[in-house]
Formats: sequence, structure tokens, C-alpha cells
Amino acid sequence: MKKSTHSKIKNTAILFELLTRQVAADTMKGVEKSPALTIIREFFKSDSVLAKELVLYQTLVNERLNTESKANYLINTVVKLRNKINTKQLQEAKYKVISEIKKHYTVEGFFKTNLNDYKVYASIYRIFEGVSISKVAEVVNSRYTIVEHLTKKPQNKIVEGIDSNSEYIKQDEEVRLLAYKLMIDKFNEKYQNALSPKQKNVLKEYINNVSNTENLKKFVVQEGLALQKDIKKLTKGVSDRVTVIKLNEVNNMLGKFTKIKSVKDTHVLSLLLYHELVKELKNTK
Repeated sequence: MKKSTHSKIKNTAILFELLTRQVAADTMKGVEKSPALTIIREFFKSDSVLAKELVLYQTLVNERLNTESKANYLINTVVKLRNKINTKQLQEAKYKVISEIKKHYTVEGFFKTNLNDYKVYASIYRIFEGVSISKVAEVVNSRYTIVEHLTKKPQNKIVEGIDSNSEYIKQDEEVRLLAYKLMIDKFNEKYQNALSPKQKNVLKEYINNVSNTENLKKFVVQEGLALQKDIKKLTKGVSDRVTVIKLNEVNNMLGKFTKIKSVKDTHVLSLLLYHELVKELKNTK
């Protein structure tokens, strides 16, 4: 079997997504100045050669069309625009980005993250880079993959409290991770406390498994059961009848975690709040 022409380390869209995820991961670790954020600001400015190629990647990843003819026309147009980008400048910019990543992170660990649209990213890379005659079948398959992706009907996912047509729901995962970081900042402002180890672990699991829905669901269910057990135990030491009733209601809500079909951001935020409740109960006791 011939080796694939795709290079994950040279794929502009993958580089950007992993850098953005690393910003979120650094933030959760308490890194004040994330090297990944510095790299993004330096090499992905709006007028940079990498930003220009990134826009073309995102066009083919995010656009949705109703016919194959329109999809093929879009691909042809995007490839023409990609061919106008200075190849030498593009290669030099990627080399510099990879060099900066190597200075601050372990390359093996950095590129280990699973990506939802990896197959599409790889297919776009192949048609952008061109190919020799011996690899022409691979490029044809890549084009079919992109056409199939462009004409695939988007899934309607409803997030509690948020319209499915809102700007939030249209954002890529890396953007949602950064938005989630802002939500955590507000959480800290409200409670004026640093996140506890258990709360940090919730966020770590969320970030590490944002593309692995089954693992994330399993973690959320297990965490809900553990919290339910902790609150039941702490409720025994509460004498106020009204408080006991409220805590029992919290336990009923936690019991519903075992029935969730998919993990929403609201579930993760709820876990943080429940951990805060447990912390307060222990302090009060």
C-alpha cells in the first residue's frame, strides 16, 4: 500500500485547530501566557499567508450546498484561489510555526488529539498540494470526500437555552472552547474562588474529549453519580429541614445524568456548580 500524501504537521487547518485547543488547555493549567496564543497572534493575522489558506480550508469545511455540481464548482474556485498563494511563503510560514511549537510543546503529544473532520482536512490538503500521476486516484477520492461533505445535510442540534440557529451553535469546536473559557472566568468572578482540583478535572476531561462524545458522556455520567453519593452523605449532617429538601431535589437532578443522550455545555457547567455546592457543604459542616 502506498503511503498517503497527507502531512498532518503541514496542514494549516489542523495546525490552527490544535493551537487553539492548546490555548484552552494552557488556560486550564494556569499558564498565564500561552505560547500557543502567541503563535496564533503572530502567524495567523488576517493578512498573513497562513490566514489566507485557513479561510479556504474553512470554506470547504463549513459550507453546505444542495447539489454536487455546486460543490464541484466551489472546490474548483477554492483551488484556483489557493494556487494564487505564494507557495514558498506558505512553506516558510508553516516551517516557522512548527519550529515554534517544538520549542514549547512535545510534538508527539501536540498532534495526538483526535479531530472530528480529520478526513475532510486531509482531503483538502491533498487537492491543495497537487499530486503526481502515481497518486491521482488518491486525489480523486479526496475530491469525492469533499463533495460528500459539502452536500451532507447538517444535523440540527439543540443546546438548552440557545437557539439552534444562533451564532454560538455555528461556531467550530475550538471557538466554543475559548467561549467556554470566558464562561469559566465568569464562574470564578461569581464565586471568587479558584477552581478546585475536581472542577479542573471536569474541564480537563471536557477539553480532552470534546471530539470523543462517548468518552465525554461516560465521564459526565460517572461524575454525576459520584456527586450524588457525596451530597447524600453530606445531607445526613444537615439539620435544617428546608435545606435537606433542596439537597434531595439536587440529588434527583443528578440522577437524570444517567439518562442523557448527548453531553451539552450546560451539563458540564452543572457539574462545576454541583462541585461548588459540595465544597460549600463541607465548609459549612
